[in-house]
Amino acid sequence: MKSVIRWLVDVTRMQFRPGLRLFLTFIPIAVVICVGSYFYYQHELRHTHDQHAKTEYATVMAGVISLDRSLQYATRDLLDLYDRTDFHQMLDNPTSRNIDQVAVDWITFSRIKQVYHKIRWIDETGNERLRVNYQTPEPQRVLPKKLQDRKDRYFFADTFKLNKGEVYVSPLDLNIEHDAIEVPYVPTIRLGVPVFDQWGKKRGILMINLFASDMLQRFEQSTSLLSHQIWLLNQDGYWLKGPASEDEFAFMFQQGERSMLSRYPDAWEMISHEDSGQFLTREGLWSFQTLRPLEAWHKSSTGSTKIFSPSDAQVDIRAYQWKIVSLLPIAKYNTGMPYSIAKHIGITFFVLLISFVLASLLVRVQQARNNLLSNLEEMVQVRTEDLQKVNTDLRESEARIRSLFENIPDLIWLKDQHGTYLKCNTAFENYLGLKESEIDGRTDFELPHQEFADLFRETDDLVLADGILRIREVWYTYPATGKRALFEVIKVLVKTQEDETIGVLGIARDITERKEAQERLELSALVFKNSSESIQITDADNRIVAVNPAYERVTGFTQEEVVGKDPKIVNSGRHDKAFFRAMWESIKTIGGWQGEIWNRRKDGELYAAWVTINAVYNDDGSVRNYIELSKDFTKEKEAEDLIWRQANFDFLTGLPNRSMFMDRLRQEIIKAHRTDNKLALLIIGLDNFKGVNDAYGHEMGDTLLVEAASRISKTIRDIDVVSREAGDEFGVILTEVDDLNDVGLIARELQQILATPFPLGDEMAYITASIGVSIYPDDGKDNESLFRNADQAVHVAKKSGRNRISYFKQSMEEVARSRMALTNDLRNAMEEGQFEVMYQPIIELSTGMIHKAESLIRWHHPVRGIVSPGEFIPLAEETGMIFSISEWAFSEVIKQVALWRERFYPDFQISFNMSPVEFHDEEDNHNTLFDILHKNTVPGKSVVVEITEGLLLISNESVIDKLSRFHHEGIEVALDDFGTGYSALSYLKKFDIDYLKIDQSFIHELETEPRDMALTEAIIVMGHKLGMKVIAEGVQTETQVALLKQAGCDYGQGYIFSEPVPAREFEVLLRKRNAPNT
Repeated sequence: MKSVIRWLVDVTRMQFRPGLRLFLTFIPIAVVICVGSYFYYQHELRHTHDQHAKTEYATVMAGVISLDRSLQYATRDLLDLYDRTDFHQMLDNPTSRNIDQVAVDWITFSRIKQVYHKIRWIDETGNERLRVNYQTPEPQRVLPKKLQDRKDRYFFADTFKLNKGEVYVSPLDLNIEHDAIEVPYVPTIRLGVPVFDQWGKKRGILMINLFASDMLQRFEQSTSLLSHQIWLLNQDGYWLKGPASEDEFAFMFQQGERSMLSRYPDAWEMISHEDSGQFLTREGLWSFQTLRPLEAWHKSSTGSTKIFSPSDAQVDIRAYQWKIVSLLPIAKYNTGMPYSIAKHIGITFFVLLISFVLASLLVRVQQARNNLLSNLEEMVQVRTEDLQKVNTDLRESEARIRSLFENIPDLIWLKDQHGTYLKCNTAFENYLGLKESEIDGRTDFELPHQEFADLFRETDDLVLADGILRIREVWYTYPATGKRALFEVIKVLVKTQEDETIGVLGIARDITERKEAQERLELSALVFKNSSESIQITDADNRIVAVNPAYERVTGFTQEEVVGKDPKIVNSGRHDKAFFRAMWESIKTIGGWQGEIWNRRKDGELYAAWVTINAVYNDDGSVRNYIELSKDFTKEKEAEDLIWRQANFDFLTGLPNRSMFMDRLRQEIIKAHRTDNKLALLIIGLDNFKGVNDAYGHEMGDTLLVEAASRISKTIRDIDVVSREAGDEFGVILTEVDDLNDVGLIARELQQILATPFPLGDEMAYITASIGVSIYPDDGKDNESLFRNADQAVHVAKKSGRNRISYFKQSMEEVARSRMALTNDLRNAMEEGQFEVMYQPIIELSTGMIHKAESLIRWHHPVRGIVSPGEFIPLAEETGMIFSISEWAFSEVIKQVALWRERFYPDFQISFNMSPVEFHDEEDNHNTLFDILHKNTVPGKSVVVEITEGLLLISNESVIDKLSRFHHEGIEVALDDFGTGYSALSYLKKFDIDYLKIDQSFIHELETEPRDMALTEAIIVMGHKLGMKVIAEGVQTETQVALLKQAGCDYGQGYIFSEPVPAREFEVLLRKRNAPNT
């Protein structure tokens, strides 16, 4: 630059023609301006691109944080479910009751969280044992028959092989139901852990399906405001959250073309081989970051992307990874380029124009100077004399300045108008690391700090131009030491007494430490002011000296109201003196304390705060201040209390639930053992509660339960405990029992108050109560055995006719064990082919021919032999196995009736007994029966469904609808055991019944009891009048046959004709009976 300026000056002095001189002067200036403009444009462009890159990187990291938090929350919830006591009790003893208890807990958990599609326990064989599906308005437990075999799914194999404490996280894919992708699509991440019983045996896996759509929505929300395109991909380059919904999860449909690998192969090649980075292609600016869901939390997964087959890969937490990718289109990346180019061209042209004008003026001035050269000698002589005088003055001034320089620690220097150093002090010498003799006579461009020379010269020129003192703060580097420091620089114009300019005097002071201290103070003030946590500062006497805005927002007190006062102004009164003594003891001993404190706002409202108090000390060890940071976490406390209450109390009645009740029972047993007292446990089961629900609706049933809970609570003492166990069962703990007769009195009083009618709107409901009683320590010494024995007792009370009080006996436990063993055997009976369908002929009394038969199921137990249906059918109804047994038996009946209609009689019919449970079940299994009928191409009229009178009493729409569907399919309906139940004639009118079957109790004494004969004749006449056929059951003698024929009975069934026989023997009967007509 210096050589260019000198060249320009020399050119103006040369004797060229004016036009050529102007040209030679302007060209170098124009070149410098254009080059400078170009480099400035490049700098501005790089700055713009850097800002875009930072924004895109921030967007990607926001997406990483969002996904990371979602997976952390899901992992925490999974481990919380695994750690629950009820779940481990179920693993140790997977009874129906324990499974039911866990199901209730899972339903509550699913309803609160609302983000888990499924929660399930899959046992070690790969079969689902319990599953809760989330749906609105209420999560539902899946029926046992709907549970699926999952041993061939990859997530079962991958999770089951983990060690205790390891967590499995599946790939993000779409949910699979019954080996097909669920529609509408449900993006899902499965998290699972292997589960172990108390003996360390692996009992399968616990798995939750996270609604990934919720996680992806939060991912999209956290990134949508910052980026134009933000994607989530798996390790194979398939979109999990992509540019369009149809591109997402393409790997589930084998659509390789819908992947980043296919559409952007070059970009994916770079992204797939690096963990993070940014690069530019013709599409735009790519930014990406790799997220490995398992690496941060020590989880395990194979990262398998297989859908229908288990993974056999080795566990590799790095194989399972996601790519968060953003693409800033190239047009957006270069936003503003045309405008910037136009702006720089315009500025450059303007500067060139100004430069041209100045060059013209310079040439004209020089031309005028040349015209004055003739008078130069005279002017030089005069000027020489003046300079001598000036030099004398300068020497005198220099002596004074030198004395001043040497006594000031700041950097001081003096430069002339051209920037040449004239003087400097010792401090300046030390700054440059040079002697004064090496500095004087040189400019900043020639000294070690030459990188600042342009800046120095610019400030000097300003001072020289207007004579105004300049003070600036500038960062410089000590050339001698390399230390970077902040200087406060003062520059002032120096003149002679004749007002002639000497140059610029500079004074610089290193203010780095002062500035850093000031910035620390400002930062502390900024943090204090903007902190989201409440901050309170007190002095050594514990008087408030300052509070921040967060304190004012939380407490409602302003700073003016609390300064100078004791912090106990917000004391809630909920903590005693011992609490505060312990707090101050901690502060004095270790200098700090933290914990939970309840405070009071200005308006009187209490709030929970997590408080940290630290002491600040002076150099001598004395206390200077106390600083208190507190965070209002009232909402978190309320949420915790709500979760605790939901986990321990019944939401309907407000009573303790099973979990809380068992804990209280454990505590009361410990207390009774310590005081050598007895206690009684009562299990109260409401009789016929299901009938109330079916007759009046679940809402009225809930009303009855609430009223029953109130009556029970008012009957017992304050020291006793009452809970709602499940459904229509309540538990009561009678503590401090001195006389066992009192237990009986209280039990009978409970029966009486529960037998009092319950008003349900305009109706009155009547129920009774069965009560089972066990006594501590006579019937059990721990809560589990005591509860189990009371439960067995109430079961016996119900079996004994209900409305009974049953005290536990040791024989009950043996019966219960036998019942449990029979239930377990019943589960295997279907698979092992232990069931057989027997057939008993129904004779047409007028002809003696067999046109019908009743199918009856028999269980051939490998040890016990034939098990009566009256013994195993109730078990099947209770466990839900009645549905699968009924479907199997119906299939056998349909196959048999199809064969016999073809071989023997085209209109042959077989009666099939159906349980009331099959009509009350919310999920209608009748479609399955109809499918079996259609599959075998058998007309519906070939089957007669037998129902009991009790079913007709529950005349709700569901029962009516299901019976109507049987008639729609052509299936006829028979009313079994008629005369033994309520036999209300209104039901015969209301329902479409085809057959009445007279109960055998009327037939047995038909010959000897005139009243039985009269009733039988009345039933036959009534049936015929209503358009029904009549069948007499239990016919055993020829006299009974004759009397029935005489009364006009249509059909007979009983041992006189045949006992129930297998299908082969029944065919022999058919050939024998029907032979004369063939």
